[in-house]
Amino acid sequence: MKKKIIVLLLAMSMTASIVGCGGNATPSDSSISTTDTKEESVVVEPTEEDSTEVSESVDDNIIEENSENTLTTDEEAESVENEETEEAEEVLSNTQRNSVNMLNYMTVLTQRINQSPNNQAFLEDAYSSLKNDLYPNAVDSKTQAQSTNLLDTINGYRMISVKRDRLEYIYEQNRAQALRQAIPNPMGLLSAVQSGSTLKMAASVLYMAVDAKSSYDSATSQADLQYLKDGWELDDESADELHNSTKNALNYMYNMVRDYDLPGDYALNDESVEAFVTWTAKDNLVSKISWLESNQNTYEQFGPYWLELVKDYYDSEDYENCLNALYKYEGISTRIFRKDLDYAKVLPMAIIAAKETMSESDYITFADKYCDLILSNTKKYKDGEDFDWSIRYFTAQIYIDLFAKTENRSYLENAYAIAFENVNILADGQRAQNEIYLADIKKVEVKKGSTKREKKEAKEYNKALEKERKIALPPVNESLYLNCDLLFALADEIDISQKEKDKIVSILHENNDPIFLTEALDNRFWFGKNTGDIKADDISIEFNGEKLIIPATCISDRSTISLTISNGKKDTVIDDWIVDEVKRQKKASVSDYTVTYMSEKAEKYKYQDGDVITISVTPVAESPDKNLVFVYNAKKVKKAFIINSIAFERKKK
Repeated sequence: MKKKIIVLLLAMSMTASIVGCGGNATPSDSSISTTDTKEESVVVEPTEEDSTEVSESVDDNIIEENSENTLTTDEEAESVENEETEEAEEVLSNTQRNSVNMLNYMTVLTQRINQSPNNQAFLEDAYSSLKNDLYPNAVDSKTQAQSTNLLDTINGYRMISVKRDRLEYIYEQNRAQALRQAIPNPMGLLSAVQSGSTLKMAASVLYMAVDAKSSYDSATSQADLQYLKDGWELDDESADELHNSTKNALNYMYNMVRDYDLPGDYALNDESVEAFVTWTAKDNLVSKISWLESNQNTYEQFGPYWLELVKDYYDSEDYENCLNALYKYEGISTRIFRKDLDYAKVLPMAIIAAKETMSESDYITFADKYCDLILSNTKKYKDGEDFDWSIRYFTAQIYIDLFAKTENRSYLENAYAIAFENVNILADGQRAQNEIYLADIKKVEVKKGSTKREKKEAKEYNKALEKERKIALPPVNESLYLNCDLLFALADEIDISQKEKDKIVSILHENNDPIFLTEALDNRFWFGKNTGDIKADDISIEFNGEKLIIPATCISDRSTISLTISNGKKDTVIDDWIVDEVKRQKKASVSDYTVTYMSEKAEKYKYQDGDVITISVTPVAESPDKNLVFVYNAKKVKKAFIINSIAFERKKK
């Protein structure tokens, strides 16, 4: 026992000497230490009690040391793991981060195309995005090859141009009408107590799906042509070809990951992409959000994942998480688009989320910043696919809201600038529609080499065009009309100069021509011209009880007609008037065109002697105070072989 204790003490002494000398201890050092120990070798034989104390002390020291070492090891392991995770996130260079975003964008777009072969409207939207939106500096040779392949593939299944243009027109018409319903008074936010609810309704319109048939279902009667919906779905053979042509997306993913040394987990595989596309198309908001949240690890480096959550959290009124998702997107986003339109589309929601959760001062700062970002990420080149007028219109409304809170007139000036730009760009579209309306029908010619589907679409279009022309009313570009309302309201509020008024008139009325063929509507958008209200007594109309003929310049496709019959006992209202015919005299101006309306209810009604018939025509449905009123008296007249015949005599003031 004594020998064991002595050996243990000597071993501890030597260990301490070596540790004390550090890792660079030499043999001579060790030798010296050993010699010194021998020279002073006075052995003290401990008692049994001492032995126990030494043993316990050594055991305690070892346990404590082991415990400390264990704790240190765990902390180091956790620290190393965190460092590795941070390194994994930080290791991506700008090029790699850009490559990840581009790869995942192309992969998901390919999958959406695969899952939407039965929807030509979506293919049109995808084609436009590939052609116009990708930022050239972000496109390498592999991405160029993949996007070119998709463009070539989709191009084989595109609609004929006239059908594309018509669908685009109807979509924008419906969106403009929906925005007008959400914000009926263009300057209403100046005094609206519940401005938040008004803006919420408007923001939802901006996300109206361009590829959903429902986006076109509420089109006005003369534009809601069956040919637009016929051929919406591709046949099975075309769908299979489209699917097969996108199979090289897998090779594109492998090449991008390998060539840019990307972390494999950052590149979405086919299964995860298909799941994302499927789940984000679901209508059940709670189910969709739950799935997205539970799969965050898979998609957290994928920008559209966070944009989808911005929208979904907004729709569920979870405004805090809506903003958090926006910040997440901004943290991983790189520039792969010329204009990040998908980002711009969710910013109105984020602004409203800020309005709901932040103090007024913080909201003002937030909205000011993100209005600038909306404007810098939307296009303003020309009417059509290169112009995002609706988001910019919403931004103008935000500026009006900011003015109402701050009384800073620069916000009104910003809103005015947006409305002015919108009107300037949209005016050409209205003039083009006027020219088409006034000109003879121009049928589509089938080009040499056209496919069977293209020939069929052209034939259907020409047939539908002839049918539509018989009942076509003067066109009203709803987006221009909406923005003109805002522009003139802001011009009045700001009190613009005469020079600025002249600019607006020059833009809208080239050569002093009307911008809208409907006189009552066009009269609203002049400065310094004595347009006044149209007087009903000056308008020549015809009415025979079941048919109404009225000049085309008093009517638009936004008109409403109501007939009230009074006989002293009760009033009967007839409002089922539909266009039966539009007569166009050859070489006549639009002022000579007449519109014939018919009513089934009026045809069945038994008019009595003494009935007073009041016909109210509202040229523009959104301006009910600007209506035209015509009054007729029903009188009994004698006609050969007809008993109790009724004639209608117009009564003027």
